[in-house]
Amino acid sequence: MTYCRKNLKLLASLAALLLSLTPFIAYATEDLVLERVYEAALDLPRVWFVLKRQPDGPVLKYNGRFRQNYAFLDTGASGVLLSLETAVMFDLYYDPNANFVDVGIGGDEHFYVSEPLYLGLAGFDNPKASDPNAYQIRGPARFQIKKTNAGLLSEPIDVIGMPAVAGQIVVLNSGSTNDLGYFTAEIKNHGDRDIPNVDFQIALRLQNFLNPNSPKNVPPLPVMSYNPVIDNISVENKGRISKGNWLFDTGATISLISTKQAQQLGLMDKKGDPLTEPDFMLPVGGVGTMVLIPGFQVDSLTVPTLSGFNLVYKNARIGVKDIKFFAEEKGEFVILDGVFGSNFLCASAKMDSLLPSDVSKTIFNKIVLDLQKATVGFDIYDNYVQPKRN
Repeated sequence: MTYCRKNLKLLASLAALLLSLTPFIAYATEDLVLERVYEAALDLPRVWFVLKRQPDGPVLKYNGRFRQNYAFLDTGASGVLLSLETAVMFDLYYDPNANFVDVGIGGDEHFYVSEPLYLGLAGFDNPKASDPNAYQIRGPARFQIKKTNAGLLSEPIDVIGMPAVAGQIVVLNSGSTNDLGYFTAEIKNHGDRDIPNVDFQIALRLQNFLNPNSPKNVPPLPVMSYNPVIDNISVENKGRISKGNWLFDTGATISLISTKQAQQLGLMDKKGDPLTEPDFMLPVGGVGTMVLIPGFQVDSLTVPTLSGFNLVYKNARIGVKDIKFFAEEKGEFVILDGVFGSNFLCASAKMDSLLPSDVSKTIFNKIVLDLQKATVGFDIYDNYVQPKRN
């Protein structure tokens, strides 16, 4: 489940005109309250990756040369997804009879399934990433391969999903986006002394969104894994409250709520049409087709933490779109309550007719995602006043 990665370079360049004017806002309250956090993340977490056919063999090369390849690190993706361009570049084999169906914001999309491969990852900030020996190798596993090219106006996208980081620690350098740098990521082993200390944590729950027994799937199937969810997120608007469990999705540029949640907040009618004029409209995509969705500014979005206070986004701006998946254990289709995206993690932009009209810095310097303990921790900049713990 991945969303809206296109035109990030254009967004970042336009944001440069606005970002220097946006200060941190500090509150000395019992909760950690953030204001002017907008709907569009300036970037998504990035890592370098290599591919091998044997764990001790050479990395796959392009025209006989080693080439650094970046991908987005996406906790909302249940698999590892390679673009068709990457598959052609490395002359990857895929079974012409195999088929895998994945679901996203635009509906179902069919994928090829790769040969068994070993995947190596290196941090996007790692100065040794130009050395093919600097990569942590995992595998073997089969990966999803897109069946179509990106197109002339789009960049091919590779996605590193949950199977590649399961049980690991991921450090996200969210603060770099305040200076229009890349939103970089690095995978760490438990016990690594370079893992940053955090000021507070949010509990995660790993949930099964997989549908391997779909009649549309033709084996061999790609590697898949569970995805992190934040439980008990509360949204309030004009005295109305909705509560739900949201997918924690670093691959989402914009955060979303379902139509049902929007109806509870008085934003949508029973037919799913807006009751008030949307505050913004944005095209979003990823797995499946690109669609235009409405967005609204709500009074607050509250996330419970493990530190005795809440993380509150005041005047939060969120999109509305139903993300449907088939829950095999229930034998029925289920709609996600919401998606907690990277706009709540890094610097973000307020959009007006697809262009940023304002940009806000993030107070988070580093974010530590522990996928063994199922927590996400936040390291706050020292100049921000933290709430008192109970």
